[in-house]
Amino acid sequence: MRSMVKFLLLLSLISGAFAQDESKELDQALQSFMLLLEKTQKSLKEISQMEQKAVPEEKSGFQLFYKHLLNDAKVEKRSDLLIKTQIDYRLLRQKDIPSSQILVLVRDGAVELYGKVYDKKSALKAIDIALHTRGVKEVTSYLIIKERAKILL
Repeated sequence: MRSMVKFLLLLSLISGAFAQDESKELDQALQSFMLLLEKTQKSLKEISQMEQKAVPEEKSGFQLFYKHLLNDAKVEKRSDLLIKTQIDYRLLRQKDIPSSQILVLVRDGAVELYGKVYDKKSALKAIDIALHTRGVKEVTSYLIIKERAKILL
């Protein structure tokens, strides 16, 4: 705001070099501009103080999908990083699973899945992918099933 006022003062000083008639027109234009600037600032303050929700969401639109499964097959020892990388890659290849929203943690062959999926089918598929990866002893799911938000315009 202060830089704008300095700019306007500089313009008014320059306008002194013009003829008297042009100076009056310039002063009127500057006054109109200042009035418009004040109205804009007032409107911005009012808008910023309003409480707005970006996306309407349903109150009961999510549920925790907890599941703990043990791998009954004989499991070979593999690097946790290798297991995590393979699970991440397999999740990424699935079109119906939002893999960017799933965090995979692996410790001594035990896999934990955290994050958000859109339906129970996707959650079960993510668990199945993790369970059928070589080196996995057990899988624990802490996935949240969250329905896609419906935006009405």
